Amino acid sequence: MEALPSRFTAEGWADIAHLDFTKMPVLTDLIAGHAKGRQGADEVTCLINNFGLGIQFAAIGASVLDRAKEAGLGHQLPTEWFTQTVHP
Repeated sequence: MEALPSRFTAEGWADIAHLDFTKMPVLTDLIAGHAKGRQGADEVTCLINNFGLGIQFAAIGASVLDRAKEAGLGHQLPTEWFTQTVHP
């Protein structure tokens, strides 16, 4: 694993007072192409999940599923793969 640049070490995250999170793009902006993603390996991304919920992931998953169905992509997975009561 590649080492992080020194400005991204654990100690560096404590100094975020200069960041204005209200002006930063949200996940949907990135996915829709309205915001640029990382431009190089030295850049770091961060997801601020203030509520501790996976709602945003469920919403993105539903959107991806709908688009895949519309495009005729993918295949149905057997329900029993996800409902087993015995674990190895």
